[in-house]
Amino acid sequence: MSIDFKYISSAETKDLRHLVLRQGKPRSSCEMQGDELESTKHIGAFLDSRCIGVLSLFLAKTDKLVDSFQYQLRGMAVHPEYQRQNIGKKLVLYSEKELKKMNTEIIWCNARENAVIFYEKLDFKVISDQFEIPDIGPHYVMFKKLI
Repeated sequence: MSIDFKYISSAETKDLRHLVLRQGKPRSSCEMQGDELESTKHIGAFLDSRCIGVLSLFLAKTDKLVDSFQYQLRGMAVHPEYQRQNIGKKLVLYSEKELKKMNTEIIWCNARENAVIFYEKLDFKVISDQFEIPDIGPHYVMFKKLI
């Protein structure tokens, strides 16, 4: 299975975000503050011409770290038919490569409790206590140093 990665528009992330992350909630819940900023990067994973995975990278700092150039990974979603096939892993690794080109020091995320092990396998570290995001569930702040 040959997967291609490319930059996409924020609009192209919405279907998968809704299907995987916000099912049963209004489609408007898939919109994130900063989606349309020039500094925000949206990346899609394509099998043939079908988008099967997405993630978004926001120029944002966590107060848990002092490093100056940070991007937050948000809205990662892989179509249910393609989960557990390393698509998410490949999306994150591609994103890290792209962020390194921009001299980004840190990538971080608010990881859902059930995704902590996934991120740990990619060398992310937990740096917070568990916290609750309303209507979504328990999360941890996780990060990885890129430079």
